[in-house]
Amino acid sequence: MIVDFHYHVVYRKWYHENWWNGIAQSAVPIVKSLGIEMKPEEIKEEIMIPQYSDPTGEKLLSNMDEAGVDTTVILPLDLGIEIGEPSVSYQEQNKIYADLQKKHPKKIVAFAGVDPRRPDAKDLIRRAIKEWGCKGLKLHPGSGYYPDDRDTYQLIDGIADLKVPILFHSGQLVSPLRSKYCDPIYLDDLLLDFPELTFIAAHLGYGWRESLFRMGETKTNLMADISGWQPTTIRNPNEFCHILRRALDSFGSERILFGTDGPYYQAIMPDKEFIDLIQNLPEEAPDGLKFTREEIDAVLGGNAKKLLGL
Repeated sequence: MIVDFHYHVVYRKWYHENWWNGIAQSAVPIVKSLGIEMKPEEIKEEIMIPQYSDPTGEKLLSNMDEAGVDTTVILPLDLGIEIGEPSVSYQEQNKIYADLQKKHPKKIVAFAGVDPRRPDAKDLIRRAIKEWGCKGLKLHPGSGYYPDDRDTYQLIDGIADLKVPILFHSGQLVSPLRSKYCDPIYLDDLLLDFPELTFIAAHLGYGWRESLFRMGETKTNLMADISGWQPTTIRNPNEFCHILRRALDSFGSERILFGTDGPYYQAIMPDKEFIDLIQNLPEEAPDGLKFTREEIDAVLGGNAKKLLGL
């Protein structure tokens, strides 16, 4: 079973233009590395908007079939307080995500997502989980708050009885979001104060990965996903394999989750190519590295299956 634990269903109206402009600017060097010269506005209008927009999830389902993904966890983003409110509210977006899960229950798992500073944050998440069937909570501190802020604590305390996994963005960010809030060390108090909950640090902490790996060695209710590492994998697959081996050695194979951060990297590395590289590691690992089939099966889907009860 293959589970993509980190995916965003995207539509232009769900994000302020500041978001689109920021990620388009950040994509310029990636596009240039592929031998293509494009301005940010061209990248936004000619690549990102046409390729990413998928309000009904049809592109997601088609891509899952092509890549051999059985289940995808979709994660809404509430970034409005930091970068500007979109024309479709965060409440509406959470319901859209929940409805996609309801429509495709064997294919899609929806998390709920909200900025903890919203006055209705706790009520929205409890409703999303208890009434709409969402399976977890996604928080994005890059929109201007620390994971151990009072508002975040109050939100988590208010839903702790539901025992759902909580996924935080961790690691450096593209403009216009703020990286300083996303150092995984700010998860430390939560891990200690809510030992009954499972927390997931997305993206292996990116540039803070060594700090995250040390946390993984000592905090058994912390997991991590490997989403967003496709640019590194394209440039230097050996480097990615060494990072994955380090993650497995630090966390143990039972606490690492596969994810793509789709659809954002599909243009530079199709999901099937990313999955195939990982799938083949027991037979085709770089010199000096070893991966067992049990480890890879756990990462690609076994761990997600247990965590979500699939």
